[in-house]
Amino acid sequence: MEASTQSSVEAPTIAFHHRVIVASVLAGLAIIGLFGNTLVIVSVITTKNLRTVTNILVVNLAFADILTCCSIPFQIAGLLSQTGRYPIPEILCATVAGVGYTSVCSSVSNLVAIGFVRWYVITRSIRGHQGLNTPKNIAKVVLFIWMESVALMIIPPVLGVGTLGYSRYYGICTLTDTNPRAFDNVIFQGAVIITALILTLVFYGLILRHVLQHNKQFRDKFADDRVSDSSSADTQQKKASLSSSQDSRPPMIKAINQKEIEITKNVFTVVCLFMICFVALGVNSVIPRASLTILYGYMIMIANSVVNPIIYGLKHPNFQEAFKRIICCRRRPLERVSN
Repeated sequence: MEASTQSSVEAPTIAFHHRVIVASVLAGLAIIGLFGNTLVIVSVITTKNLRTVTNILVVNLAFADILTCCSIPFQIAGLLSQTGRYPIPEILCATVAGVGYTSVCSSVSNLVAIGFVRWYVITRSIRGHQGLNTPKNIAKVVLFIWMESVALMIIPPVLGVGTLGYSRYYGICTLTDTNPRAFDNVIFQGAVIITALILTLVFYGLILRHVLQHNKQFRDKFADDRVSDSSSADTQQKKASLSSSQDSRPPMIKAINQKEIEITKNVFTVVCLFMICFVALGVNSVIPRASLTILYGYMIMIANSVVNPIIYGLKHPNFQEAFKRIICCRRRPLERVSN
């Protein structure tokens, strides 16, 4: 009888060696994420060319990812606990879970907002601070993102749909194992991620369609001009003009084609990023609750906070230059750029 009682207590936990693996990976992700996202924020602050309206959202995204990385040590403490209890006061674990949910929601909302702003600027040919694309309006968007993220974290537990705290089975600060409606909260969070994924795909799809249509119109106009010029080549001057235009237009088309490729790559990267985050969170709704896959899925979700500086920073030439200057401690060039 005692043996059965002991086994019933020890059964609902993931094997300790799996938790050690996840804790080790998370420790590395925390270091890389803190360094990369801090580098993004410092680059925008110290580099004049990076102080753009869109980069306000990039900084907000980096800040949300820093919060996620700062919560990792507290998650590691829970993962390495072998007592079945959180080693620190559990109220702190509930706080860590709340910060985690808020920062993840803020991250995906930021990605949607970045996609929307890029669509707005590109499709409407906005130059400078016009329309929605102003610091004041983007600051309102940032405020709305955080208010929405906090609300989505607070409202479900207040309504009794899940309880923030220590999950003894997974060994992390998330939803407790005792609340019978925790699964409803998981479904709700999954719906938020799916909505963010769809919206982001829509905005980047609209950008890609706009560029393709623009290039098609340019090629059609170039073809019409070429036929018109060849049929009406009455003088040597027109032939010379035609020759010079033919020499200049192909590079323009080549540049636009290169732009198509770059935008396609960016869309593919964003899609992959969201799919990783979606799979990591959405797996809860399709796999039984007691699943080792969910713990590793959580690890992949945290990795999302590490790759964001790479995608939204390293692919940008100005960010690349700022990163090199900061890492190499070259203060003078940065001061000249800032002025």
